[in-house]
Amino acid sequence: MAIRALNSAIVANYDTYANATIFAGDALMLDSNGKVIPAHRTHASFDSVPEMVGRFVGFSADDTVRSGNTMILADPVGASYVDSSNNLVANNNAFYVVSKRAIGDFLSETVSGVTNPTAGSTGFEGPRRGVAVFNTPGGQFITDRWAGVASSSLNGADGGTWTPAIGDLLAISGGSGNSGKLVQYSPVGLANTHGIAVGRVDSYDSATGLLYFTQLGAF
Repeated sequence: MAIRALNSAIVANYDTYANATIFAGDALMLDSNGKVIPAHRTHASFDSVPEMVGRFVGFSADDTVRSGNTMILADPVGASYVDSSNNLVANNNAFYVVSKRAIGDFLSETVSGVTNPTAGSTGFEGPRRGVAVFNTPGGQFITDRWAGVASSSLNGADGGTWTPAIGDLLAISGGSGNSGKLVQYSPVGLANTHGIAVGRVDSYDSATGLLYFTQLGAF
């Protein structure tokens, strides 16, 4: 679950929950408490176009949990390598995604010091943490956080199948099982859309399953 920035001007910091499940590359939204969570179009606070435009904040640069692939690496010389499933991949000459070893530093804990009057289960020093967010339109990225489906309604589940193609517009998934993932933006006429467009496909590497995209201003 990874993202790699090729070009990004700003990485902002947003509050999220201590027990949040966010993967690098997830599209993020603000919930009713002002914390960021993985976005999906069926969420009660993200099921209309104005809410989507107002609450979409960008793409997570961090993992708050680790699962599967967590790192996108460059291999410009075309060397063979073993991926996270122990499969030999030969003659790769671009980017590939693998798992990395990491120590869980900086994971937040509930502050309980009695000398601090704001410590406890709520408040500024309650169970909270920060997550870095790529939030500048024009940023260019590589990610594996996408699903091969299309937005098929404004605030419902996704439908159909999709293979990314250059120029395709990207929306945020409508299925809670794909929270945070990008899908094909599928507008219907000028008066109705199936969500908002937040990115554009620059290219797709079917061998590695990596999507190259440019972040757009939500519309």
